[in-house]
Amino acid sequence: MYFMITNRALAVETSEAAKVIGIGADITDGTRAEAECREQLDDAVREVKDSRQREEALAASESRYRRLFETAQDGILLLDPETAKITDANPFLIDILGYSREELLGKKLWDIGLFKDTDLSQDAFKKLLETGYIRYEDLPLETKSGRHINVEFVSNVYLVGSQSVIQCNVRDISDRKQAEERVLKLNLELERRVEERTSALEAAKGDLEAFTYSAAHDLRAPLRHLNAFTELLAKNAQGKLDESGVRYLAKITSSARRMGLLVDGLLAFARLGRAAMKPTTVSVAQLVRDFREEQRGEFEERHVTWKTGPLPTVYADPGLLGAALTNLLCNALKFTRGCKEGIIEIGGRRENGMVTIFVRDNGAGFDMAYAEKLFQVFQRLHREEEFEGSGVGLATVRRIIERHEGRVWAEGAVGKGATFYFSLPDIGGANE
Repeated sequence: MYFMITNRALAVETSEAAKVIGIGADITDGTRAEAECREQLDDAVREVKDSRQREEALAASESRYRRLFETAQDGILLLDPETAKITDANPFLIDILGYSREELLGKKLWDIGLFKDTDLSQDAFKKLLETGYIRYEDLPLETKSGRHINVEFVSNVYLVGSQSVIQCNVRDISDRKQAEERVLKLNLELERRVEERTSALEAAKGDLEAFTYSAAHDLRAPLRHLNAFTELLAKNAQGKLDESGVRYLAKITSSARRMGLLVDGLLAFARLGRAAMKPTTVSVAQLVRDFREEQRGEFEERHVTWKTGPLPTVYADPGLLGAALTNLLCNALKFTRGCKEGIIEIGGRRENGMVTIFVRDNGAGFDMAYAEKLFQVFQRLHREEEFEGSGVGLATVRRIIERHEGRVWAEGAVGKGATFYFSLPDIGGANE
């Protein structure tokens, strides 16, 4: 409870001193009202400050949005959802379409001929109102000048305060479309050229195979005659030729035999291109066992150690794959001939959709600088006096593996042996 005391001096015309009279009043209610008034005033001041800060923040936000709106490198349209009329358009869109801002404001998109299909535009607008979002990746658009462009069109409905606004983002992708069309045209042209070149290459390859087969076949008869008459000459001239004549005759005989081997190899190589493939599931392990059984007489007097690891089955032509494997194993036997102990290892693995088989030996090896020459016809890295051969075996391996859509390669070092690999597509795990 609050009191207000008022003192007042009264002068009395007596000989006594003046008296002071004090008057008290209860002011509790008035003080409370004053405090409440002061609090309300403080609240009003704070509210004004907060309102001013909100207005400043809103103004800053609107300023940022306006800068983005004005400087955006995509066209932006704002529409009234109720009337479908344009309420704003940024400079980039005005530049794309060729209309002035005044020509756009208050108009509907389909009223100014922006889109080719008016009905489609109206249907799209209805869909936008229903879903709140539409997007067209490649929308044809017509400018004021009648030029047709392709745009990426994205539209959203969102709230600004309590009001709905539609914002449409329009990106001109005409240059991109033209670039895509040029790339597509170039790809089609490239495919056409590849098909032409492939056809020409196949035709040339067929002609070459036919010529190779014909030439090799036609050479066999003269070679047979040469061998036969050389043998007759050797018998008839026995004892009549001097040392040089005997040496010349032996040279003719060995050269004719060598030529016969080359012709036979060339014929076998040419036949590969003509042979029809009959692929099936093939056990590589069984092919190795068959080879060792057939060639037992060739290495039984030698010290040869065979190391056979797990060998997967493959999907291939049994005859052709057997010929390829035979060539590789024969090479391993031949080039380990000078070793005290020949070691031949065969193994395989499945990885990355391919089946890889390898044949490794500890024989003569080769210089990796000439690895590519190994698989070319009549290319040899060793002298005939060291190791016999026609120079067709590895070329045959390569042709067989490539016909199976595989590849072949080799690794080695001089005097340290060699490893030959071939890989084939792993078709269905070869039913394993």
